[in-house]
Amino acid sequence: MYTQWKTLNLRSTGLGKDPVAGCIVADDEWWEEQNKAMPGCIRFRTAPLEYEDQMRIMFESVIVTNETSYVPSGDGNVDVDEHDVVDVEGTNDREAHKAPSSSERRASKRPAPSSPKGKKKKTFRDQCMKHLVDAYELKAQSSKHSATSQVVDHVRDEIGNMLEQVIKDGAEEGSDEHFYATQLLQKKENRDVFITLKTPNGRLNWLRRAWEIRKKH
Repeated sequence: MYTQWKTLNLRSTGLGKDPVAGCIVADDEWWEEQNKAMPGCIRFRTAPLEYEDQMRIMFESVIVTNETSYVPSGDGNVDVDEHDVVDVEGTNDREAHKAPSSSERRASKRPAPSSPKGKKKKTFRDQCMKHLVDAYELKAQSSKHSATSQVVDHVRDEIGNMLEQVIKDGAEEGSDEHFYATQLLQKKENRDVFITLKTPNGRLNWLRRAWEIRKKH
């Protein structure tokens, strides 16, 4: 259904949409033409696709519309392996009733090679589902990584701003106070205290004393 809805929207460029129902506004001839090309899509004449946002997340990365590709129709469980197709129309009635020769009779008695147990050929539907699951997991991992990166960058920027303040207060890079700051400000509770201090001397004195307390522990 999502493929049909997406294809209809691509083909309806230049047409309007019902502001209330959200359906494509087109005449009978246009809808008849689309329904011939995609049987069943006429349902979208009176109602848009439900849960479009959720379906877009699941299918967008693997979807193929009728505008860009042709996919043969058929049962969802059709085997993908094209070598499994068997031609059964090459015989006629006379050949069907032909008596088997002695060599054919011997061959028919041989046991057919057994297929490995536990192995099931992947169907077209199985492969589609795997693509959907992989795409969803990739999107979830990407979102999680993006959120984590934002948190890390925020902390780094906060520490960087505080170290700049230490330098402005008179503690140059390489000084004892600047080194104390690089160690102490890694902890959130120290940053929370540092940001409340109002004067340069107050901040530098706090760094010295906090460092002395840390060494004792």
